[in-house]
Amino acid sequence: MIEERRTRDRGATRALVLGLLGLWFGIFAPFAIWSGVRSLLRIRTSDGALTGGASAGVGLVTGLVGLAAVVIGIAYWFLAS
Repeated sequence: MIEERRTRDRGATRALVLGLLGLWFGIFAPFAIWSGVRSLLRIRTSDGALTGGASAGVGLVTGLVGLAAVVIGIAYWFLAS
């Protein structure tokens, strides 16, 4: 039996890190979204050769939450002033 080695997509880790940073520093959120989407597309088209879908998904979601927080914060700032 030959065991096929699966590699982790580097973009998935990048998306996760940028997404977590995007929660605190909103400037990273769009980059997390972009990286997460690209990584998920690469993973889905790799026919099982790449892993990291969960990290890419979490990075995408945290990027969306960070971006929403920035947009809501800016809207609140404009309306409150």
